[in-house]
Parts: sequence; C-alpha cells; structure tokens
Amino acid sequence: MAGTDLPETPPTNRPVGIARWLRGAPAVLVANPTAHSGKAADWIRIARARLDEAGIPHRFVATEPDGRTIDRVREVIDGGARVVIYMGGDGTFAEVAKGIFASHHARDVAMGMLPTGTANDQGKSFGLSAGAGALARNVAVIAGGEVVGCDVGQLVIERGDRVIHRDLFFDSFSIGLGAASLETRNRDRERVGRIPGLGALYRNQLVYAGAVLQRFVESYVVDIKFDVDAVIDGAVHQFEHVLDIIVKNTRIFGGEWVFDRRSESDDGRFELVPVTGRRDFGTKLIGSLRRSPVGIDDLQLLGFSHAPAVSGARFDLAVHGSKLPAAQCDGEELPAGERYRIDVVPRALRLIVPREHAEPGL
Repeated sequence: MAGTDLPETPPTNRPVGIARWLRGAPAVLVANPTAHSGKAADWIRIARARLDEAGIPHRFVATEPDGRTIDRVREVIDGGARVVIYMGGDGTFAEVAKGIFASHHARDVAMGMLPTGTANDQGKSFGLSAGAGALARNVAVIAGGEVVGCDVGQLVIERGDRVIHRDLFFDSFSIGLGAASLETRNRDRERVGRIPGLGALYRNQLVYAGAVLQRFVESYVVDIKFDVDAVIDGAVHQFEHVLDIIVKNTRIFGGEWVFDRRSESDDGRFELVPVTGRRDFGTKLIGSLRRSPVGIDDLQLLGFSHAPAVSGARFDLAVHGSKLPAAQCDGEELPAGERYRIDVVPRALRLIVPREHAEPGL
C-alpha cells in the first residue's frame, strides 16, 4: 500500500559467517613452524586441515624475525586479504595486529585467533582455550565470523627531552616487577634450553613463575620500588613506593589473573593497575586469580590492602626512582624511560570471537 513503511526483505544471497569478511579473498594463516621445538609445524598442518574442513579458503605465511612479520601482514592485507588468522602466543598476536593496524584497510579486516602460546591473554579473555587440543573449537569460532572491537594502545617512551621508542600494544603494558621478571624469564628460558631434558620440565609459565618469585625475593634485599606521577584523562594521581604499574586492555593478565572484571576490550579505555607494595602484591596474586576461592573483597575484610584500578583513555606517567624500572608491552621487553605516554585508539581492530563475546551489529 502506498505510504506504508515496510521492513526491507534481507537479500537471500548475503554472505554469512566468515564469508562476509573474506570478500572473495582467501584468509591468511600466520604462524611460526619452528616454535615449540618444531611441534608447531604439526599443529599448523592440523590447523590447515581444520580450516579446509570448515570450508575456509586460506594460505599460509610463516613469521619472520626482527619484526618483518609486521610488514608481511601489511603486504597481504594491502594485496587484498581481509581475514588474517594468527597462530601462536601473545607475541605473534601483537605482530599480526600491528601489521593489520599498519595497513590501509585495518577497519575492514577481521582477525582470527588460534592461541598456542604460554599466557594467551587475548584468546582467554574471549573464552578461547589454547593449544593443539583447542584447534577444532577455535576454527569453528573463526568459521562463525562473529567479531568484537579491540582498542589499541599507542605508546611513546621518553628519556630526558628525547623520544626513545614508539610502539603499539593490544593487551598490556607494565613497568616494574612484572617487566623485570620478564627479563629474568627470557634469560632463564635460554639457559634452560641448553640443558637436555630440563626444558621439557621447566618451561613456559613455570619459568615465568620462577622469575617472578626470584624478583619478589630480591625486593627484600634490593630496593626496587619507585614513584609514579600519573595524569589520567586530566586527573592527577600519585603512586608512591610501587612495585609495579600495569596498564591493561583485555580482561586476563598473565594467563590467569583478572585485575578488573569490569574491563572490556572495546570501551575505549584501559585500566591502570598499581601494585603498591608486598601486601597489595599478595592480595592481587591470590584474590585476582581466576579460579581462586578467595576474592579481593574477602581479603580486604581480613585486613589485606588493595589498590584499585584507575581507568582512562589517555595516560601520562612520569617515573621517579634511584634506577629506572624495566618496561614491557605484550610480553616484549622495552627500553626503560622516564616518561610514558599512552593514548587509546578505540575499536581499531576487529577480533573474531565466540558468539557470546561478540558485539551486536558488527
């Protein structure tokens, strides 16, 4: 009838699932076939077979050293690819995400996740399991093509009046105990790898846990605390005698801890988590553990201190101490600075996630 508004009939040939992101081009699987002492090559073969079974056309691109993976990912996207799947740990996630961000079509790309690393913070934050045993479900998630936005952190490190480093991060940035533990972990992992048989027993999160314990014990002998003057969205915050400062995007940290259950990957805000001392460290270590029967509130009732997170979209952190604390982002060591600036770029990436984590309308 004339003048009557009727709902449009959706076209019957509209692509669904992953097909709406592929746009006629094969997906690109990015992984390191030499990882995990060569086991990754077998996992890649299984993943490719699973992708074939799911009807996802794809091609394989191996990671490259010295940051060249970022350029390879950018090239395949600017060459027409619109779905890129990372397979590996948080470091591989970061390199692939940087390649997407550096391309001319970042907002048209969907990023699939096949986590097989140590912490796998991004995958676990969206309900994905890790490892070869999780490949079938994770490929099914990719085939579904449901996405959510992911904020990106733009980081600038200064020393004196000079910018010494620029970077992007997608999961976390930290200065202090955690970054120093990462340095120790990397050194210990290299040493352990030289001893036949020991690497199979003392590896991955066990190595990191040992490094954290070592650095924590050292804090009783050597003063590793520092002060931070922080301006967060224009508001001034002072953190004195802290062990660690963590700036977090996705919900899970270190594979097992949730510092702020309100955090979301697509809200345009990161959470700054201060670790203000040993009691606060212990409270967060126990109370923020995902499977801990004792929560932060329970520990506070028992008299254990807890410094809450502060959220924001822009951070300016000035560090003061006898020695500049170590720094890291997404599990990669960074040069230590006197000042750190972080700006959040809202929803700059699209991640393929299980339906219950997806954002309606994307």
